[in-house]
Order: sequence, then C-alpha cells, then structure tokens
Amino acid sequence: MGRKLLLATAAALTFIGAASANAQVNVTFDEGNGGLSSGEVSLATFDPGSTGGVTGGFHVLTGDVPGLGADPAVGGQGDPYLAVFGGETATFDFTSFAGGGLSQLGLDYGSADAFNIFTLFLTGGLVSSVTFNGDDIVALGSADGDQSSPRTNGRLTFFADAGTTITGLSLFSGGNSLETDNYGVTSAVPEAATWAMMLLGFGGIGFSMRRGRRSSRGGLLQAA
Repeated sequence: MGRKLLLATAAALTFIGAASANAQVNVTFDEGNGGLSSGEVSLATFDPGSTGGVTGGFHVLTGDVPGLGADPAVGGQGDPYLAVFGGETATFDFTSFAGGGLSQLGLDYGSADAFNIFTLFLTGGLVSSVTFNGDDIVALGSADGDQSSPRTNGRLTFFADAGTTITGLSLFSGGNSLETDNYGVTSAVPEAATWAMMLLGFGGIGFSMRRGRRSSRGGLLQAA
C-alpha cells in the first residue's frame, strides 16, 4: 500500500496566503496505487461516453504519446486517459449532483509535474476556490514528471470538510502535460433513494416509540 500523505490546506498552500487556512479542503496522495476508493462511484474513465462532462481544452489519449502525454502508471494501463497540454484548461462542473456538489473527489494522477495546477471551486466556506500544484501533492522532493515512479503516480483524493461543497474542478498545465484518469465521486448529501430509506427508518423508530408509550399507559391503567 502506498504511503498516504495528508495535507491540511493551511500547510500545503502557504503560497496562497492566510485565507487558505479556512478553505476546508484536504488532499491525500496514495503513492503507487490507483482506481476508485471506498465509497466512490465512477464519474469518468474516458472510454467512449464516460468523460464526466469535462469541457475546455483537453485530449483523450491512449498509451504513451512522446512529447504529449504518458499513461498514468496506476489504475490500469492501456486504457484512455485525460491529458491537458501546456497552456490548456479543462473544467468539470459538479453542481448537478445532489446537494449542489461533492464531498469527495478522487482521480488517478500520473507523472506529476510542478506546473500542473488543480483548482477546486467551493461553496460553504470562507473562500470560493483553492489551488494545488504538483509540488503540493507529491510527498518528497519536487514533482519532476517521472512517468513510472510511485512518488509521482498515485491516487489523488480531495476531501471537503463538513459545511463545504466542491462544486467544480479546473485543470491547467504550464507544459505537456497534466494526465489524469478514473475519476470517482462522493455526493455532498445522500441521494434521493438514501433519503427515502432514512425517512422510512425514522418513521419506524417513531412508530415503535408510540407503540411503547401506548403499551406503558395501558399497563398503568390496568394496574390502577
């Protein structure tokens, strides 16, 4: 199992300033491992019909393309992945999810470079966005774009603290390239079916409590 790196926003993003301490987002990077994390459902694999609604500047590549993109060395090889070339920006919008966004977002991140930029858009906190670059994410040293080392290839997960919702993600790269794959998401609030089950559960508890109270009253009347 790769070593997990947990970074509080205030520590990881000192270059942004004091406001970052209240951004309410943490990130883990599970070195050398990929694929959906526990509790996530697939958003995008970049197979046909599975792009997660990404817009803007991006390319869907398969395999290593010299000078342009390298297949992330985690989460399966040889399948399509998302590459953002130098100067391009790709954007995901999560506002259509229940609750208006996400509480958790995971993705496979390959050949991390210092010029890779992840910007998360937020509601519910004191700031509307927070930004991470490749150096903020890797555990040791700089993000040097190594295409095979576990140190620069792994499962990247963003977690929103209670009261904060992730409403979008922007990917920007200052050079070729920013490579990601296998996006997985966790909704900010329970889906409608989950709410229905919860309400049924609450109703059952209430019914049991009412029955208990009636039985207790009946016993007292009979005793009197």
